[in-house]
Amino acid sequence: MGSEDQIPVIKIANIVAEEMGLENVKFTCTGGVDGGRGWKGDVKNMLLDTAKLKSKGWKPLNNSAEAARKTVKHYLF
Repeated sequence: MGSEDQIPVIKIANIVAEEMGLENVKFTCTGGVDGGRGWKGDVKNMLLDTAKLKSKGWKPLNNSAEAARKTVKHYLF
């Protein structure tokens, strides 16, 4: 649905590596056009507008990092 925060892709990569039990992982970021995007049309920062949902009483249960971690755990086990 969405969350109230943003998370960099490198942080998601670190969460995935940590949950997989990988150590000393080095990530290489390549590309970088239009001020840091990975490719033309890539979204540098994503923050979904949840205002309509919140006006109906909904609120996110997790922040972005928690949601990423739970997703990785779900698919690993």
